[in-house]
Amino acid sequence: MNFIKRAVLSVKARMGKSLILFAVFLVVANLVLAGFAIQNVSKAANDLARQKLGVDVSLRLDEEKLMQNVAKQREENPGGKIKHPELSAEEADQLAKLSYVENYNYLKSEMLVADGYTPINADKGGEAVGGSVGGNNHGNMKMPDTFFQGVRSSDLLKDFQEGTNKIVEGRPITPEDKNKKVVLIEERLAEQNEFQVGDKLKIKSSDEVSIVELEIVGIYKNTGITNFEESLPPMMHPSNRVYANYDSMKEFNENDNVNDTTITEAIYFLKDPESIEDFKAEGKNTTIDFDLFKLDAHDALYQKMVGPIENIASTSKWIVYLVSISGSIILGLIIMLTIKERRKELGILLAIGEKKRKLVGQLLVEVLCVAVLAFGISIITGETVSQKMGDSLLQKEVSAAEEQQQESNNLGFSFGMMNGQDKNKEVDPIDNIDVSISSQDVLNLGGLGLLIAMFSTLLPALSILRLNPKEILLKDE
Repeated sequence: MNFIKRAVLSVKARMGKSLILFAVFLVVANLVLAGFAIQNVSKAANDLARQKLGVDVSLRLDEEKLMQNVAKQREENPGGKIKHPELSAEEADQLAKLSYVENYNYLKSEMLVADGYTPINADKGGEAVGGSVGGNNHGNMKMPDTFFQGVRSSDLLKDFQEGTNKIVEGRPITPEDKNKKVVLIEERLAEQNEFQVGDKLKIKSSDEVSIVELEIVGIYKNTGITNFEESLPPMMHPSNRVYANYDSMKEFNENDNVNDTTITEAIYFLKDPESIEDFKAEGKNTTIDFDLFKLDAHDALYQKMVGPIENIASTSKWIVYLVSISGSIILGLIIMLTIKERRKELGILLAIGEKKRKLVGQLLVEVLCVAVLAFGISIITGETVSQKMGDSLLQKEVSAAEEQQQESNNLGFSFGMMNGQDKNKEVDPIDNIDVSISSQDVLNLGGLGLLIAMFSTLLPALSILRLNPKEILLKDE
């Protein structure tokens, strides 16, 4: 009789044991399929997180190392002038030339004083203050009432990209404005002082030593101003934020060298989120002092968003390993017990001339018949099981992450808002996933299922069939 036909008849005759095998295979298949599906969701979630956070990497001072540097200077030279590390545009250009970069922006932040015009809420500003700043004594210091934001391209700023700021007259600041003294001002400031495009705006340092005159090339409207801002002092009012080319304030450099172009921060927009780590690695080969500066790709925010789902992806990977191994062992034990019960049958078949490879094939076909049915049903039930399993694991990870965040939460000053880039923005961890079974998951399950079926069948079968028919029949007695 054909060994395949015998296998089918054997499965029907031993329905109880076949159902047990079917149940084990179904559990294994559903858990393995859920593991594969959750790992795929993790990759999709990582891509989504990068899209939300943007494919940009910022180069700026490491605040923690800056504080250590300041403390060291105070210890070595008590009462002396504190020298703040500066990043030159020439250094930042090294990163801008890397092949991963699609575009880039330079930022330069200063707190300055209006000269010859009236800022919004000027009546709420402070008076001149005496003393010195950073060891320099120039007598009375004016309270800053204007926030100067130097940029390479205003269109690349978050507020302009998202539409909070809109150009209503004139044009934006562009890279072609390098070495030009041009400025963008807010609509309310322009109306209050009757400024128009083409007019000149003068601005000076708080010690009134340096004065710069800039041409107004554009007027923008801040659509995010609310009644709350109307009570703010002039320095904090959004309408008193002016945008100019980053190199137009060389006169205000702390090192007194007007030929140097220093910036507060450089932002590099990459072509592909997959190249972030490569970009950061190549950046280490430049002359930039990474003992004081750092490359930040929103790593903390990224980990906050995808941390929980990466944890469940790792858990699901271990689930696949453990279920595969334990499932193989359980199935192997069940099949071994079944084969031992069938020693007489196997011995008789061998005695009448049946080849051992066909007996092994019969046993394998019996297991595969049950396995194929179980795996087929798991494709239907797997998506539901995967979704419930993923939701359960994810909620536990999100709860754990929130508790950890509350424990480690502390207050700190953020330079990001001052630079026009919301570096300290709040993001929520990804707390829901849409698990779906792909054709690749089914293929992976089929391949792994075949290995499990072969492993759990061949080892027990070989332990019996290595004997000759006489030994098998005698042991049965």
